[in-house]
Amino acid sequence: MLQQPASFPAWLQHDMEQVNALIRRQFDSEVVLIRQVVEFILHGGERLRPALVLAAARALGHSGDRQYALAAAVELIHISLALHDGVTEASGGGADAHSDGALFGNAGNILLGDLLYTGAFRMIVDLNDMQVMRVLSDATNVIAEGEVMYRTARAAPVRDPARHLEIMSRRRAKLFEAAAQCIALLHRAPPAVCEAFARFGHHVGMAHALRTEAEDGVQYGIDDAEARAARELEGARAEIAALDAGAVAEPERLAPFI
Repeated sequence: MLQQPASFPAWLQHDMEQVNALIRRQFDSEVVLIRQVVEFILHGGERLRPALVLAAARALGHSGDRQYALAAAVELIHISLALHDGVTEASGGGADAHSDGALFGNAGNILLGDLLYTGAFRMIVDLNDMQVMRVLSDATNVIAEGEVMYRTARAAPVRDPARHLEIMSRRRAKLFEAAAQCIALLHRAPPAVCEAFARFGHHVGMAHALRTEAEDGVQYGIDDAEARAARELEGARAEIAALDAGAVAEPERLAPFI
């Protein structure tokens, strides 16, 4: 099952602290609003995406500290998109389960979202891996497309489960997918392992989205969100189990997500 930060095992909480320290260093500023958004990042969210990066790194037996920068960048991308999303909702775009509107005011949300987004890609550039940069930049485009699709669908809701699942895949699961794929790429895992981790991340992301947006999904014809989420987690487990022996050094590290 998908765990929440308070129930993460000690080793994962330790790794998350390394990510927290990196984010604080990246945005060390005398500007009060910037310090506020940093604390919002570190204490106001679910933190599942960076935790997935860290758990996957441990599972693969990755050494070094590049996973912390990747995890931080993934979380910054997520929060930057959420801040921009809040402006849309504050302007009458309709609320969903992932935003409370423009927490820092419309202008504040936009400017802080831009700051976090550029900060994320500065970290990604420092990783010096073109494949990782490509995957994450493509992912942000897919997420943005999904957001447009979602806003359009909300304007005239239709009970079309397949369409809504496609939107959910783009808006919510894509960053999980990219996060898991990118740590495998940084680890220099074989292509088949990188692809398996991408699919694993997608399944985890879909399970999370189905559960957190179950009420939203009902109006689009998804009346069995929990059963669908369970099947997604079965798919995630199957992706790891299907890999050759030795491809994943410590698969049990992925337990908090499946």
